[in-house]
Amino acid sequence: MKKIKLLSIFVLGLLVSCQDNLVDTDIEPVNQNEPTLAALLTPTGMLGYAKGMYIHTTDPARSVNFWFVSGYHETMGDNLTMPWGNFGGRWVNQTSSIVMDDGSTVTPPAGGAQPGEIAVRNTRAAGSDNPTQYEWAEYYAVNNHANVILDNIDNTADLSASQKDAYKAWALWWKAYSYSRLGLIYEEGIINDVPGSTNNAFVNSAALIAESERILDVLTTTINGVSDTSAFNGILSDVQIEISGNTVDMAALVKNINSLRARNLVYSTKVTDMTSADWNNVITWCGNGVSNNNEAFSMTSEATVLDNGWLPGVVSGFWYFPSPRLIQDINPGDNRLDAYFDPFVFPNPRGRGIQYGCNYFWKDPSPIVSGTAGAIKLYYGATHEENELLLAEAKIKTGDIDGGLSNLDAVRALQNSGLPVTSGTGLTEAEALEEVRKERRLALIFRGIAFYDARRYGIASGSRTGAHVLDAGGVLNTNATINYGYLEYWPVPAFESDFNSPGAQN
Repeated sequence: MKKIKLLSIFVLGLLVSCQDNLVDTDIEPVNQNEPTLAALLTPTGMLGYAKGMYIHTTDPARSVNFWFVSGYHETMGDNLTMPWGNFGGRWVNQTSSIVMDDGSTVTPPAGGAQPGEIAVRNTRAAGSDNPTQYEWAEYYAVNNHANVILDNIDNTADLSASQKDAYKAWALWWKAYSYSRLGLIYEEGIINDVPGSTNNAFVNSAALIAESERILDVLTTTINGVSDTSAFNGILSDVQIEISGNTVDMAALVKNINSLRARNLVYSTKVTDMTSADWNNVITWCGNGVSNNNEAFSMTSEATVLDNGWLPGVVSGFWYFPSPRLIQDINPGDNRLDAYFDPFVFPNPRGRGIQYGCNYFWKDPSPIVSGTAGAIKLYYGATHEENELLLAEAKIKTGDIDGGLSNLDAVRALQNSGLPVTSGTGLTEAEALEEVRKERRLALIFRGIAFYDARRYGIASGSRTGAHVLDAGGVLNTNATINYGYLEYWPVPAFESDFNSPGAQN
């Protein structure tokens, strides 16, 4: 029983998934009160189970798996900082050292650099303070949920071929998305298409991304074979619950596939390793990618979760602070500075380290933060702004600087930045790319991708110079060097490896 711990705890024929308390380190994942697989043989049972995909992020007892996973990515990308130890959050964004304006070096007052602190906590004994477990549990649970749908849909009664294709497409999308997320954070993982099973044939992160791409190919073939678009869209609409905020139809699903392909390539590749062919692929994909946020997979903030707001809401409760490096990357005259933030000097929270200090705090309510349920959205896949900024970067890197800057300007206009247009102003390639880099930090805040950028730019595992850092007395240093030294990929969580040790890597 123990070997199948994380990869099969959500299996049985559930209308909603089994609940797993990851704080408990000795879990027996069987609930005898759950419905059986026979329920999936009826249209009502299959619909209920497909809707249950959302239980992995809406169950209040498990919501930490969603908003804390996003928080880890935001803090490691230095969009946010978090000084608190809950769920290992403090240690995920603990820098190696900071060299201040006067040349003095400041190291963390407790513990060491992030890689060592993650290693110390990657044990079952650490319980909820092991940060490596949450994204693994989240997306292997989603993958297994999708496997159950795919394993049973052909036997579900009273559904047309196009309706069955819709369920298959729903499951394939989530599998592709899950492997994308897993491959973009873990150094290795497992590929598994069999419900309730696992294996020890661990593969590297590149193979996980390749699996996401393979599934997207299968999904595309499935969509192209649909004979009744109306029937397909009817099911696809029905499986998306009310608080998802949007209803993604077949046409929008195709756009999400293209944007996810661009994500898989760009976020798994260092900028210096991207070729012209790679950037042209991004242009092709994003040219038919998510073009409106109503086409994006999302979740509105929900009343049963802490502070009614997932990640955007909980930041206003002092879980997270805006990073001074985020603030310094906001251009003078950008309306979003005053719309999103208020000046607030809080250096060295509770003596945990100056890397956690902030010189601004969240404005609540604002376009990005609200403690009101339903007021804010979190996004799973790509968004319109992300798609536009990927296009901007790709065009600039292939010589179309003004074309790329037009995509950048569109994002700023969409978010009411009030900034003048950049296209046609004679920016060099380096200057244009710097505008894109800064814009990605602000425009895509809370989208859970800041770490991917920091990694591909070479900052996460290295350093940032000319950084803004508050000293312990609240004085803002404006030319500091932050030595991050973060892991580029995380190890397999001990909650998995203790029961399922990696075999020969494929």
